[in-house]
Amino acid sequence: MNSCDFTMDLENNNNTQLTGEQTDQFAKKRKSSITVNDNEVEAKRLKKTEPEETRPSPQSPKKRLQLIEKPKHNKDSHFIYGNYKHYYGKRILDKNFHDIRLDVLATQPELFRGKRLLDIGCNSGHLSIQIAKTFEVKSLVGLDIDRGLVKDAQTTITHLKRKAKTGLGFPHNMRFVQGNYVLEDEVLLEIERPQFDAILCLSVTKWIHLNFCDSGLKQAFRRMYLQLNPGGKLILEPQSFDGYKRRKKLSEQIRENYQHIKFRPEQFTEYLLSEEVGFTAMELMGTPEHCEAGFKRPIQIFSKK
Repeated sequence: MNSCDFTMDLENNNNTQLTGEQTDQFAKKRKSSITVNDNEVEAKRLKKTEPEETRPSPQSPKKRLQLIEKPKHNKDSHFIYGNYKHYYGKRILDKNFHDIRLDVLATQPELFRGKRLLDIGCNSGHLSIQIAKTFEVKSLVGLDIDRGLVKDAQTTITHLKRKAKTGLGFPHNMRFVQGNYVLEDEVLLEIERPQFDAILCLSVTKWIHLNFCDSGLKQAFRRMYLQLNPGGKLILEPQSFDGYKRRKKLSEQIRENYQHIKFRPEQFTEYLLSEEVGFTAMELMGTPEHCEAGFKRPIQIFSKK
């Protein structure tokens, strides 16, 4: 048989014989398939060798969150009641705790020795503790609207109680409570009864005023009078109205309240001595000589008959 006449028998996957023309077509398809596969392999090889810097790196969830623009936050908005956590850091003049107001209070120690005291706006309790310890009070209740500050104060006094040798006197005669001194309804004044010999209201009037307006502060003054025993003393350290303006931006509500204030600090004495409240006399106890002018505030004593 001549080789030119010879036709090779090829089989496909179904074991059927292919003619010469079918064989050529099959060979072309195989060549085309190999070329495509080679191209894919080359593309993958090139992709692997592509420099890292040309490909954008995926961003972590934390990085993506950082790119989101956050609304501006007033860091002082938590302190609308003057409840600054490190307030006493501004009032301490040396490494050991010594609030300069203690020197003024020490001019009349008889107002505190053996007396029942209420300290309104006690903050973290440092000054309250020093008053109770220095002047040997009978008892002292510290009140503040900020729950966190009261917790700090109570933690401090609990620690002191554990260290104390006996269960009598300081620090066992102290406690701190959380609450708003301004009552929700004026009718509640009718159930107030005398229970304290002296009430301290030191650098608190501005915050009551800005948050609860003229009516709130006047109600607080009347409540102080009602809670004092006969012969009791209100020891008041009011802030000047100049300091109000710097705090009016703490919140929109405070800004609005500020605009409506008509009862100015210079009118406090007249109001406290009026028949509406009832105090019979006022005397100047002293003015702390503080290193910062803003803290040089006169401390007054109002007496109940």
